[in-house]
Amino acid sequence: MFGMEKWFAQQSYLTQVIFVIIPVIGWLIEIGVRIFALIRLHSKKHIIGLIVFILLGWTWIPCFIDCFFLYFKEDLMLIE
Repeated sequence: MFGMEKWFAQQSYLTQVIFVIIPVIGWLIEIGVRIFALIRLHSKKHIIGLIVFILLGWTWIPCFIDCFFLYFKEDLMLIE
């Protein structure tokens, strides 16, 4: 990991949840983390996740789904 993905993973659980829930900041952080994951892994799953968050990330639905993923899997949706 490098860049924004590494930085986000090093944050505490509470900080990650706060970053995901705040509307504009959460959207920008999620896009950045997904771009770095796409660069690192070149997976179709990461392309789909990036497209979903570019198109729907400004709504609350993907942010709440990511909160559940952070709670249960300790990672964002469609990111490994």
